[in-house]
Amino acid sequence: MELSSRTKVILATLAFCLSQAYLIGSLHSLRPNIVELQLTFAPDRYWEILKLWGEAGRAAYHDHFSADFMHIGIFSLFGYLLAHHAGLFDPDERKKAWQLGVMLPVAGVFDLGENLLQLLLLSGPTGADSAAIPLSAACSTAKWALVVAFSWISAQRVLKRLGFSSR
Repeated sequence: MELSSRTKVILATLAFCLSQAYLIGSLHSLRPNIVELQLTFAPDRYWEILKLWGEAGRAAYHDHFSADFMHIGIFSLFGYLLAHHAGLFDPDERKKAWQLGVMLPVAGVFDLGENLLQLLLLSGPTGADSAAIPLSAACSTAKWALVVAFSWISAQRVLKRLGFSSR
């Protein structure tokens, strides 16, 4: 039995929302929040954030990676299916659909790099002045830029399809 395009998009959207909600629920209490850690290029600030989280926060952060690795695949598939099967593009806009469809998978590659670098840092000595910190932050910056661009373009396309935008 072949699933319809609409069903695929709905299932991918549900999987994405559930996965994202799980990750947010797992780490929402961390202060400063996880995004601040991800975008921290300075080693002193990076280690300060981990110290502020304490052992419980650091353990929660470490434990979230198993779900986050799965989330990379989920959001990558979601982005691809939304771009290619949600009716956001006309048939003559295949190049635009392809461009949007690769944004989240490419963001996923950067997320994978960020995660591996974070796990390396967490397994090493605390307080180390490691090049992995700014490299991880660069991966995170690229990932978040792609996520924001994907969200912006998708929202514009949805509004256009609903007749709220002439773009």
